[in-house]
Amino acid sequence: MKGEELKKRILEVVVISDLNLGTPECQAKELLVYLSSIKPKILVLNGDIISGQESDLNEFPPSHARVLKKLQLLSLEGTKIYYLKGDQDEFLRKSKNNIPGNFTIDKELFLQLDGKKTWILHGDVFDAPSKLTQRIRHSWKKGLDVLFAFRESKKPYLRQENATVISPVLYKPINNPERTSECHLERKAAERAIKKGIDTVICSHNHQPKKALYKNHSGQCLYLNSGDWMTHLSALEYTFKRWKLYSFKRDKLTAFYGDEALKDLTLSELHKDFWNRAEQNKQRTAS
Repeated sequence: MKGEELKKRILEVVVISDLNLGTPECQAKELLVYLSSIKPKILVLNGDIISGQESDLNEFPPSHARVLKKLQLLSLEGTKIYYLKGDQDEFLRKSKNNIPGNFTIDKELFLQLDGKKTWILHGDVFDAPSKLTQRIRHSWKKGLDVLFAFRESKKPYLRQENATVISPVLYKPINNPERTSECHLERKAAERAIKKGIDTVICSHNHQPKKALYKNHSGQCLYLNSGDWMTHLSALEYTFKRWKLYSFKRDKLTAFYGDEALKDLTLSELHKDFWNRAEQNKQRTAS
């Protein structure tokens, strides 16, 4: 065993989310360093992992392609990987299972960890009010545009008749809609989990890393959010019977390159190997 291998942290469960591979905002190099520093038994990719269509994978920058390759290697080395669909995972919504390696693709995951029930899902299902507010604001704006255009077209006639032009009351947006959405997601996820008899619920979606205990008249539930790898560079780790919020910014892993096996692979080699394994996985699934 190599000296570097001894430094890897053995973890029961790791949850990462909102990587948005394929976008400029993704911190792929830092993510590769983190993935190379751990050896989890279970890795949960909790939604919004790959942005764009399946064909876009061929246009990935090398650092992003190396992350995909690293995930393959982890699965081949024995890590059980669950890919939970997020609202941005477009190509997964059109395919049953086209990710190479030992991956399980689903919408949610239930785990039993040291006698406690854990429910993991992306969390966009709890964000309906935020989406509704956006639709209302968009529809209201369109309505105002039509109303103002109509009023402008009638001005000459109104002036002739000495009519009074009544200005519509402008829509006042909700103060800090992001915070409103965040609170709603947390509350709805915790309430649903308590109703289901779940001890811990894990979401992502709003990109806000968090650990909080929620209580109501029916019981209590631990709410966790894994954050993202665009702004917060955070993850959730379960070991020694407890959950911990990991922050790459707070605990930089300079000792790791990001897996020496991937260092010298060219982009074409990464893509070729990725899709070869993808085709093999499809054939196994079909048989």
